[in-house]
Amino acid sequence: MPKRFLFLLAHPDDETFGPGATIAKYAREGAAVHLATATRGEAGMLGDPPVTDREHVGEVRSEELRAAAGILGIAEIHFLGFPDGRLPSVPRERLVERVVGVVRKVRPHVMVGFGPEGVSMHPDHKVMCEVALAAFDRAAGPAWYPGQLRSGIRPWAPLKLYQFEIAEEILAGWDAPLRGVPGESLTSFIDTSAVLETKIRAFRCHGTQAKDIRRILDRPGYREFARQETYVLARTRLPGLPLPEDDLLAGVPDE
Repeated sequence: MPKRFLFLLAHPDDETFGPGATIAKYAREGAAVHLATATRGEAGMLGDPPVTDREHVGEVRSEELRAAAGILGIAEIHFLGFPDGRLPSVPRERLVERVVGVVRKVRPHVMVGFGPEGVSMHPDHKVMCEVALAAFDRAAGPAWYPGQLRSGIRPWAPLKLYQFEIAEEILAGWDAPLRGVPGESLTSFIDTSAVLETKIRAFRCHGTQAKDIRRILDRPGYREFARQETYVLARTRLPGLPLPEDDLLAGVPDE
């Protein structure tokens, strides 16, 4: 059985702009990589020049995500169906219950989400960080959401939860409204040099985000920076893991 990942993010394009090369690396190596995205990005940009209108942007961004997922090797996308830009106003329990249901169906060994500031400080990213932490803890407990269990979905205990982060020392040299973490707090360093071009091809799928794509890819030194993606291990059920590490599957046993 392949090892399973669940990336838990907020919007179409988060999967590429953030941990896209990590996704491509593990998919290429045979892992089953799933993505849960909270929204369809309907409050986002329309393109530069526009490629759609406000009425249809959610549909277009969903298709952009599907195209990028095909390039990155994502096995399945789980659209959670919440409103873009308004996740802080959604009852947290609804979000967590929905995500726990996905965790129990996918049965990931490793979950990956945002850190507390979500890198971009987007309120939706911050909410999904909290949701991932709660879902990691609750998915294993049969007392949580028993209606799911009556439907035949069994509890599941993921082994690790990572948060995608960038060292603040790196971001200090960028003219961008982003927030990182102290470099010494990073625990996991993934060599993504072999899949860098795959990530860049996935960028091109997100035509509505053309302005941001140009800004990112034209940044001096971006290709060198993107040869590594970094994480904080926020939760684990595996005792005694040696850190730092260079593999998100380190310590995960074969089933």
